[in-house]
Amino acid sequence: MINFYILKLIYEIYYLRFLISERFSKDLVNSKIANKFIKFNNKIVLKKIANKKLLKVSILLPHCIQKYNCNLKITNNIENCKMCGMCDISDFIKIKKEYKNISVKVATGGTLARLYLKEYKPNLVIAVACKRDLMSGIHDSFPMPVYGVFNEIINSPCIDTKVSIEVIRKVLREVGIE
Repeated sequence: MINFYILKLIYEIYYLRFLISERFSKDLVNSKIANKFIKFNNKIVLKKIANKKLLKVSILLPHCIQKYNCNLKITNNIENCKMCGMCDISDFIKIKKEYKNISVKVATGGTLARLYLKEYKPNLVIAVACKRDLMSGIHDSFPMPVYGVFNEIINSPCIDTKVSIEVIRKVLREVGIE
């Protein structure tokens, strides 16, 4: 495995390139950097957790996957969802019930996400977010193993975004959670 300090330096370089490209380049360059970083990070995470028993897995979701005009508050407990199927939250409730060692949380921002991870201390985090939030979240959480999955922005950022449940299930199979 790559030396901790070298890995940290690689993460810092990716993050710095992302911030610079976000400030001065077109979105296409920014997206390429984010995609390369997430691919690199996810490969490192899979190596790090290979052959380890994952006793605590956390799926961390952005609040924007909840239907924007839904009047139910799910950020403190996703079980408040009435399973109407208008957003992807109901699929994550099913995953939570299906796997006994998985926690699913919705965070309204990075501070709440970091607080939750500090308290729960999972062996693996599967984080869903937009490229900017995912890049900063993985960077801030280093060296915690955070597998990143981009959410799908349909109409506009932060409103009614989606996430592929099949991608999440594929990650769960890939890390050996049955």
